[in-house]
Amino acid sequence: MKDLAPFPYLVFEQGEHSSFYFSEEPYPAIEHEKTIMVRDRATLFNLLIGLDGFTVSSGVIDEELNGDHIVARLFELDEKMRIGIITKKNVILSRYAVSYIEAVRKYI
Repeated sequence: MKDLAPFPYLVFEQGEHSSFYFSEEPYPAIEHEKTIMVRDRATLFNLLIGLDGFTVSSGVIDEELNGDHIVARLFELDEKMRIGIITKKNVILSRYAVSYIEAVRKYI
């Protein structure tokens, strides 16, 4: 973390009623001097590029969708992040859902 001290840390504002267990970051409460909270992915990505900032996430980034300006780097943490999907029993997934699951599996 000390190497990242000069850079702004961007994090999703989860709201006071959201569950910690559904947080998008493995460490949503990192103590960092320059922290910016955002509520949507587009703002986070634009600020990452514009401010030369960082975030801690799964590292699943689609270059076709987001361009090559955002780069995922392995950040050695003691925590593990579990990524999954919850569906209703016996529901047929849409082609978009199937495509999303295939894309996530490609990265995991």
